[in-house]
Amino acid sequence: MTRLNRRHLLALGAAAPLCGVARARAEDFPTRTVTWVVPYAAGGFGDGVARLLAQKMAESLKVPVVVDNRPGAGGQIAATYLRQQPADGHTLFYGDVGPLAINPTAYRKLSYDVVRDFLPVTRLFMTPSILVVAAQGPIRDFAGLVAAAKQGQGLSFGSYGTGSSPHLWGEMLRRKTGAELVHVPYRGAAPALQDLMTGRLDFMPDVAPNSLPFVLDGKLRALAVIGAHRLPQVPDVPTVSELGAPDLLMEGWNGAVIRAGTPEPVLQRLHAEITAALRHPEVTGRYIPMGLEPAPLQPAAFAAYIAQQTARWGEIIQSTGIALD
Repeated sequence: MTRLNRRHLLALGAAAPLCGVARARAEDFPTRTVTWVVPYAAGGFGDGVARLLAQKMAESLKVPVVVDNRPGAGGQIAATYLRQQPADGHTLFYGDVGPLAINPTAYRKLSYDVVRDFLPVTRLFMTPSILVVAAQGPIRDFAGLVAAAKQGQGLSFGSYGTGSSPHLWGEMLRRKTGAELVHVPYRGAAPALQDLMTGRLDFMPDVAPNSLPFVLDGKLRALAVIGAHRLPQVPDVPTVSELGAPDLLMEGWNGAVIRAGTPEPVLQRLHAEITAALRHPEVTGRYIPMGLEPAPLQPAAFAAYIAQQTARWGEIIQSTGIALD
């Protein structure tokens, strides 16, 4: 077991004594509105997931469950807000690979500590990603994108923010091909995709639930699946491995965390509620057709998964030389 894994699991275990002190009972929770803090702008994939899960949880918990969008600073604004809230389970953080696994290595100074400040509740979905360009643009395939990026002033690509997984993927592409690329960070996927469709951006690596509807509507063109398998919705789009770039795989996922120190019964109640919401027919009916896989994990297993992902992305970040303030 790596030192990172041990650190995550020890932090998870350290919260257990606090449970006895608080003597909280799952049936006493919640006592007021529950808030999902989302580090992205309204209208994107993460916002949509949190809102649908919040709706189903509200039906079960019998209290309002609301979404609070706090985008910016690579997720630090939202994560710092969670860290400042009481450790009582009434505030959840929607996190993905960026805030939970990339930021600890990418930022020289981070306003939160994933292990010290947060308690993993569960993973939500495994999320395929696709490489997209404007449907009416001149780039027709992956080889054409690389060729265009090596000519003239290069190409611009969008991301959800500096240090996000699309940003890192673009840096991986730059390092692999020597292409001239300009990174343009946004405060979420929705504004980036709008600029992509109107020609202000040249391309974007993006999670499929954001971009796939636009591909199917003919507004975007998918050049590659940034994952291990082709997507049934676009069966003719090859994977990056098929295109000779297996080192450009980008595993997407998201999950929920709460404040460290939250009593164990409350943690387990939230885990059960979120897992039930993930399995609701309306949730599976919306997201499985997009290629997502509901993938809940027990809190300890999710802590170990975050540790593994942090180690993997740490190696990538170090190899690309990215360092953020």
